Amino acid sequence: MNADEDYWFRLRGHNLNPLVDASSSLLGMAVRVRQVDGADDLERLYRQVVDEIASIEIELTEQGYDRPTLLAYRYVLCSFIDETVMGMPWGRQSVWAEHSLLARFHNETWGGEKVFSILARLQQEPHRYRDMLAFIYLCLCLGFEGRYRVKTHGREEYDQIVRALGDQLASLDEPPDEMLTQPLRHVVKGRGKGMHEGLPLWAIFALFGVTLVGIYLGLSWSLDQQAEQVRALLDQIYR
Repeated sequence: MNADEDYWFRLRGHNLNPLVDASSSLLGMAVRVRQVDGADDLERLYRQVVDEIASIEIELTEQGYDRPTLLAYRYVLCSFIDETVMGMPWGRQSVWAEHSLLARFHNETWGGEKVFSILARLQQEPHRYRDMLAFIYLCLCLGFEGRYRVKTHGREEYDQIVRALGDQLASLDEPPDEMLTQPLRHVVKGRGKGMHEGLPLWAIFALFGVTLVGIYLGLSWSLDQQAEQVRALLDQIYR
């Protein structure tokens, strides 16, 4: 794997949620990482991700997000990408493991516990932190598990958290859709011990079509039209 532009989603400007919109390329990169067996230039990719996160923070500051929200957002984003990369055999013995994104930006080595503490705090004020809750929900649907990856009976607890968050988001002013009322159908199974099985490529396509399009893209385009656009972008990556 290398760090050229083919490994990045260029899906910007159509999301109702600016936090999701800003991170779409990084989330797409993380999905791509799960499909490769090695990294030819992981150090370069690491630097590119660091620069992207810094740019995102500036962009969202200009859009009016307060500092505490941006810190929580960056923490979750770094934790998600770190877990994805270091969940791969080649990622555990790399520059990423030596100096993770979380260590660089937050001086911490593992966010698997704190992400869920942040989530619990935000859920106390769901209308105020709606964008953050939706972003965290997306990360969970894309496979972030944190402490539940290795915890005994962790899968059951994790499923309950995802379901509760989906229900909470569905209740916020807008009519619920199938993605929110049945969230566990769309959770990516990770590679944790005794808890996951790998997804076929078509399932990754379907997940992104439903998740990134079904929840967050503009209401002016139909779901089918947007799904085709996302699948086309994914097809470019997998050529």
